[in-house]
Amino acid sequence: MSSDSSASSHGSEISAWKESVVGKTSVLRDRMDGRQITLLDQSIRPYLPPQYPNYPRDTKVGDVAVDAVLPPAAHLVYFPSHTAEPELAPDGYHADEAPPPPFVQRVWAGGLIEFSPSNPLRVGHLAAQTKQIEAVDIKERAGANALVFVTLLLDMHNEAGLCVRERRDLAYMVPTNLQRKIVSYNKQPDFSHAITPSEILLFRYSALSWNSHRIHYDAPYACGIENHPGLLVHGPLTCTLLLQLLQSHMPAGMALKTFDYRAISPLYCGQSLSLNGRWIACDDASETSRCELWVTNNEGGISMKGVATLVRL
Repeated sequence: MSSDSSASSHGSEISAWKESVVGKTSVLRDRMDGRQITLLDQSIRPYLPPQYPNYPRDTKVGDVAVDAVLPPAAHLVYFPSHTAEPELAPDGYHADEAPPPPFVQRVWAGGLIEFSPSNPLRVGHLAAQTKQIEAVDIKERAGANALVFVTLLLDMHNEAGLCVRERRDLAYMVPTNLQRKIVSYNKQPDFSHAITPSEILLFRYSALSWNSHRIHYDAPYACGIENHPGLLVHGPLTCTLLLQLLQSHMPAGMALKTFDYRAISPLYCGQSLSLNGRWIACDDASETSRCELWVTNNEGGISMKGVATLVRL
C-alpha cells in the first residue's frame, strides 16, 4: 500500500471533516405524489413476477390513488435533494456526503431500513425527511487501499409520527479498478425471478430518485474514468427490486418491518441477474417471520444479500 493511499496518511483531514459533518442535520419536505409512485411502478413492474400486487388507481388520472400505502423502499424516489449542479461532486453525487480526497470513488454499501407497519407513508400525504451523517469510519485493509465508510441516518415522519428509518452505508475509496468478487452462495431459494436490467431502467430510476451519480447513466464516465465494464445497476434499485420480489410472495396478514442488507459486488447493465428469496422462519401461527433475500449475477456470484423481518398486522 502506498503511503498516500492509507487512511493514516490522511487521518488529520478525515478527522477534521468528520468533526465538521457528524451530527449536522438537514430537513426535506415532500408530498407523496401519486404520479411519482406510478412512474416507479411503470419502470420496475416489467422486471417483477406477474403476481406482483397492483395498486388502487385514481379513476380520473390513472395514478396510484390517494391514501394507498407506498411499497417498501419507495421513499427512495421522494425527498429530492435541493443541491444545484455546481455543488455536486465531479461524479455527479452529493459532495456534502463525501470525505476529502483521495477518497473520491464511492459505492452504495448497504444499510438497514426500518418500517412502521402501523404508520406507513401514504400517497397524497405530506412527510418530512431528516438526514444526518451519523458516523464516519476508516477501514484499513492489508495489501489494499483503505476505505472510508459514511453512515447516514434518515428519518421520515408524517403527521402521525415516524414512518421509515434508514441507516445508509456509503463506501469511499481511492480511485481504483473495482474488481467484481465472485462469491458463490449455495442456498436453494424458495422463490426466484431472473431479469436483465436495461439502460432505460437505469435512466428512469436515476431520474425518479434524482440520482445524478454518473456511473448509472454516463457510459464514457463509468468505463473510461472509473474503469467499470459497463453502467452499474443502482444499489437502491437492487434493494427495491428485492423488496418487491418479497411483496410478490408476502404471506397473507404480514407486513415488512425491517430489511438489513449488504452490497457485495457490482451488477452491470445488460447482464442477467437472479432475484432470490428463502424463508428462514415462517410460521402461520407466529407473529414474526424472516426471509433471506439475495441477488446473484451472471457469473453465479452473490451481489447483494439481506434479511427481511415481517410482522403480523
